[in-house]
Amino acid sequence: MNASTTSAAFGETLQFITNVKLEELEKRRVGFEKHAEELLAKAKKYDNNPAEKLSLLLEGLRAWPGSWTSESDLSVKNVEQFVNQAKNDPSIPHSLLNGWVNKLESQIHHETLRYDYAKLFGNLVTEWITSEDRGLGGALHPVNASEGRGSPDAFEKVNRTETMEQKEKLESLIFESKEIDVPALEEYLKDLFSSKDAEDELKKMRKRIKKFSEDLREKKITTDDMKWIIKSLLATDLLSDAKQVTLKEFGQNPTVVKELASVLNMQLASLSTWHWPKDGVVVEPRRHLNGKTRFFLDSEILTSLLLQYLGVKWSIEFRLALNDISTSRAWKELPKSLDKNKLARRWHFLDDPETIPNIHKTHTEFHLERYFMSQLHSSVDSTGSYNDYDEEKERGIGGRRGGRGGRRGGRSGHSTTKAIDNPVDLKQSLLHLLSADILLNKTLSGKCTVFRTDLEWFGPSLPFQSILTVLKFFGMPESDLQFINAFLACPLRFKGDPADSPVRTRKRGIPISHALSTMCGELVLFVMDFAVNQKTDGLFLYRIHDDFWFWDANGKRCVSAWEALEQYAALTGMQFNAGKTGSVHVGDGELPVGLPLGDVRWGFLRLDADGKFVIDQAMVDDHIVELRRQLAATSSIFSWTQAYNKYMAFFVRNCGSPAKVFSRAHIDDIVTTIVKIQKALFPETSGSFIGTLASRLEDKFGMRDIPPGYYFWPVAAGGLDVRDPLVELLAMRKDLPTNPTTFFDDAMREERQEYDNKLDAWESGKTSRIRYGPYSDLAPSRSEHFFTFKEYILGRTERSMAWSNAFDKLLERPVLHHVVETSALQAAFESLGDGVEAFGTTDAEGWYGLSPYWKWVISLHHDQMLSKFGSLAMVEPWSIPVGMVGVFKSSRMRWEQ
Repeated sequence: MNASTTSAAFGETLQFITNVKLEELEKRRVGFEKHAEELLAKAKKYDNNPAEKLSLLLEGLRAWPGSWTSESDLSVKNVEQFVNQAKNDPSIPHSLLNGWVNKLESQIHHETLRYDYAKLFGNLVTEWITSEDRGLGGALHPVNASEGRGSPDAFEKVNRTETMEQKEKLESLIFESKEIDVPALEEYLKDLFSSKDAEDELKKMRKRIKKFSEDLREKKITTDDMKWIIKSLLATDLLSDAKQVTLKEFGQNPTVVKELASVLNMQLASLSTWHWPKDGVVVEPRRHLNGKTRFFLDSEILTSLLLQYLGVKWSIEFRLALNDISTSRAWKELPKSLDKNKLARRWHFLDDPETIPNIHKTHTEFHLERYFMSQLHSSVDSTGSYNDYDEEKERGIGGRRGGRGGRRGGRSGHSTTKAIDNPVDLKQSLLHLLSADILLNKTLSGKCTVFRTDLEWFGPSLPFQSILTVLKFFGMPESDLQFINAFLACPLRFKGDPADSPVRTRKRGIPISHALSTMCGELVLFVMDFAVNQKTDGLFLYRIHDDFWFWDANGKRCVSAWEALEQYAALTGMQFNAGKTGSVHVGDGELPVGLPLGDVRWGFLRLDADGKFVIDQAMVDDHIVELRRQLAATSSIFSWTQAYNKYMAFFVRNCGSPAKVFSRAHIDDIVTTIVKIQKALFPETSGSFIGTLASRLEDKFGMRDIPPGYYFWPVAAGGLDVRDPLVELLAMRKDLPTNPTTFFDDAMREERQEYDNKLDAWESGKTSRIRYGPYSDLAPSRSEHFFTFKEYILGRTERSMAWSNAFDKLLERPVLHHVVETSALQAAFESLGDGVEAFGTTDAEGWYGLSPYWKWVISLHHDQMLSKFGSLAMVEPWSIPVGMVGVFKSSRMRWEQ
């Protein structure tokens, strides 16, 4: 059975199961309606006898076989006892009995409503299943978001004109080889690594790579290896949905896994003669929420498994080898204000410990642990590939997903070194670091210069000669270079081309999302990292794949860094993207001559001359027009909410993740922007989406008087799960400073107090003037006066805990404040039992296991939900096809073109 057949069968089975469940639900709903109608009619005859009426209602409740939802202020068992008392105790007033009657009648009404809303959910599922925008190719395809699917927002029904333009551009690159001056590149690399320390590290690396190559060819793939290979491949965006389904089924069959390992070992044994299928590999276009179309190789599963195995293995080895270089003497350290003599004086006067938390150490750790070669796998369990459209993953502001590995641990007790586990957070953390450094440099030097760039069509345009020359320079053996060349020179056929179109061989570039491609690209770009480090006195080039950032108080160093990038790009046949290249000078002086002109941007943010990121409202306006069109084009309520959620998350992310360095004003700007978007989308309801959805629900399903909480309740609880983007923003607002410069003001006061204390201790004789230690031979005379405050503050970035703490505070993400829970609210929530799992907690954890988001939403809407349904449960979990929930949430969207 091929992949498409398997996927189609899966979709048909899922639809059949759903239909059976919905039919059974409808039988129960109709039966309960009839039962409730007869019961209430019979009970009405006893309006003048509340005790008998109450007894009759209780019997009717017990007679219905369904499971009744318990309501917080009523116990049926207790009322049964009270009825027996009321029949014999004349002291029980009719008013009390009538109160119980009213509660039982309300419970019957609430149960009727729960059936109605369960039916509504079923109708919405049916609408989604039969709609055109539910998924790909008319069949349902499961995509497990927790496995790191590269792009849940991808869609296949792409705009013909735009896709053809991008296809033509791609063809003009990949089918035309670009010759480079190989001897010139080899000479450049040799010169770059010409120092004694660099030569030594290069020899070690070449020896290591040679040994690794030999071991890799001798190693056998086991069934245990197959587990991580399959998992790793599923975590990429390589396979089509149909092939993902097939591979998951393969992974669950031990016999198939064993056979897969056997075949892969056969292919490894003949790797020197490996080649792509001669009839070519189909190239498939996929477009994403950010408007970009990417072209993927639709290769066979076995081929993809082999390439994933080799790509991950090579990536891990190269990352380890390059990490060794970055921590060796060949890698220059950051520029220092304190030479050995100045350190000796500090040791003599202050009795400084050998190591002190400092800003330089923060920069070094961040670069090494977060950004340096971050796209390469650090282990077989890590996710190493980078795709810029990963930003489209459906995540909340505080949401996280697993993936990135290889963190070697930050400083104990410093929250700023927490692991970054996805490309979006990685980019956001870089913006925070840049902003903190701008503020630091303005405070210490009065100025800071920044430039940013990326490479235009980097993957498709990278010359084969550049890749192979760099790999050879770092020690990859000739046999492996031949395999890499075979991997790169792939015969291609574009999906949708006429059947008689010739197969054409790629002559340039690397295929997207392959681990081997990432390895090739990262090795080529590592040379830029090293070159900038060598040319700028040890500063870091902050790079996330082909996205480059550099900044410093010294503008000349920025010019040197830019010149180093330009020189290497010219040698390797790469070109910078003019639209994403620019520079900004903040503070005293002018922009240094030699830096590229243009804005420094990320997402909707633009760096202004004051060193602050501001939201570009014109860009936001363009996306509002697009979102309005997409929402209008949806043909199901579920698709509407999915599109709305994804776009609103996209808006929030591209306005920048809040951090203390951005201040409270940044969150206020995001809130203002979101409100502006909503008012533009829903002008007739002053910016509320509820009116729009309410009209659609009434027109199509006849539902009226829907409580607002319904729209926000989780899908697994029968709601629409529309995410409110303002909740988390407002919940974290209090934790942000109005003016982040106050952190450095506090550091200045603290350092002055510390200096005065040290001075007093020295002059009063409380501090010994005799020192024995590493700087004894350089220590000043014991009779020398205590050093000046001006000399003392030279160590702000290298030896000051006060400044280090201030810098760390700037980088902190705000804490989401929890709403205050009441005992009644907590009890109402925990009465849901297992139903609390729909809100992301467990029966054992209850209210305290909820995220701040859900605590806020439940607190805001629980009164109306209790009034409407008698409890926080709109539907019984068994009454809706919850098996569809995961499929719905992880399905690909089709966007209107």
